[in-house]
Amino acid sequence: MDQENDVKSCVETKTIKNVPIWMLLTFLSVTVATAVLLEIGVSDYKLWKTEKINVSASINTSLNNYHKFAVYPTIKSSDIHLHHVLEILGQMGYKQTAINEDDWDFLWAHEYPFNKMGTRMRNILPYQTVNHFPGIGFITSKVDLSTASLPFMPKAFRLPEQKDEFLQYARDNPDSIFVEKDNQHRSIKIRPPKAINLNASNSFVQEYVQNPFLVDGHKFDIGVYIVLTSIEPLIIYMYTGDVLFRYCPDKYYPFDDTNVNQYVVGNDYLPTWEVSSLRKYFESFRGGMRSSFDAYVRDQSLDPSVIWLQVEEIVRLTILSKIKNIAIAMQPFKNGKYFELLRFDLIVDEKFRVHLMEVNMSPNLSSVHFKPNALLYQQILYNVLNLVGVGSPIRTDKRFFDEEETITSDKNVAVNLNDCAKYTCYKSCNKPECDLCLSCLKASEVNILRKAHYEHLHKMEMKRIFPKTIVSTKKLVK
Repeated sequence: MDQENDVKSCVETKTIKNVPIWMLLTFLSVTVATAVLLEIGVSDYKLWKTEKINVSASINTSLNNYHKFAVYPTIKSSDIHLHHVLEILGQMGYKQTAINEDDWDFLWAHEYPFNKMGTRMRNILPYQTVNHFPGIGFITSKVDLSTASLPFMPKAFRLPEQKDEFLQYARDNPDSIFVEKDNQHRSIKIRPPKAINLNASNSFVQEYVQNPFLVDGHKFDIGVYIVLTSIEPLIIYMYTGDVLFRYCPDKYYPFDDTNVNQYVVGNDYLPTWEVSSLRKYFESFRGGMRSSFDAYVRDQSLDPSVIWLQVEEIVRLTILSKIKNIAIAMQPFKNGKYFELLRFDLIVDEKFRVHLMEVNMSPNLSSVHFKPNALLYQQILYNVLNLVGVGSPIRTDKRFFDEEETITSDKNVAVNLNDCAKYTCYKSCNKPECDLCLSCLKASEVNILRKAHYEHLHKMEMKRIFPKTIVSTKKLVK
């Protein structure tokens, strides 16, 4: 047995001795290289894992510091009037924080915040956005607006200050009838001049439009959604995706001034989908409220565009009439970003003249009473928040990353490059050809241009109605 083992050992030794040296060296090299690669792979994995953790931590930190919104006044969990506001902000990646915290990016104030929170509003940070402008009450106050003598508003008189003027107007216009209102538009009712309390405070009387345009015999009003994104310079947008139509529950004729359901649009108004002539357009053909109304108007061999052109002009002139007052009210509030969502309520008479009735701050956006209105309010909010930058597609920390620089920069607003070079505007801005060269503009002016470009990219179904679009009259070069 020992002899056999010796023989085997000799044979194996001989075999090993016969293995070429280069093969052994190759084997050793491969072994060492494999070990090195394994070590590098483990290190890279550890590094990748660490980086991934750091990125995740950064994202979590971003979410904690960015996309925070607050609500004023604080709402209870049972409150549902802001359901769609909270819903859309949640879809946009925002999380709610308390109003007494300082790190919110966006404040949705259902009530005017500049009185009770005036000191705090004057000290908000540049990146913080608020959904109201200081001084917007000059437009939305029922009494102030109705007595502003605008040609498209029914004649109105403030009581008791203008009772003498009212009595004189009633004598000069004996066929006129009037409605008595307070500043909250409660208890609206037609009254003869003798029955009106001329000494009532904070109220007014307004001439009643007696010949309304009717749909299936029903009087209606139109709610048009308007957005202000800047006061100086003034920039106004109108939401064109749809319009809120509200019809009086009872038919207008035979007219009975004691039946307010014939002429006052209340909370229990008749919606579009319950108006016989509009139902087919709204339900069968899936039109909106405006497109269904426009279709009905065309059925009467009339042109609905006549109405909408008047609406745009009414919005422009109404806001322009109060813009100086708002600009003065804005002066103490230099920081932050502001915008305003308004609803203009209008009626149309049988001659297709449009009359402004009131302008609403914080218009109703709750579909609790009328479920089909949910889509209208959701789309309005989505359009508005994207327009003003709250719904930006870039999701990072505004305080450390200028997202607007990524979307719109100087190169996007630079114009007249040939003239700027020809007249050496980078050296001197004295020539009129240099007026629009970026090197000759103030920083504030460049920011205005960049803001306008940003809004243009994000306007979606918002139409800018002021400033009006300038149509070039230059002929195309052949």
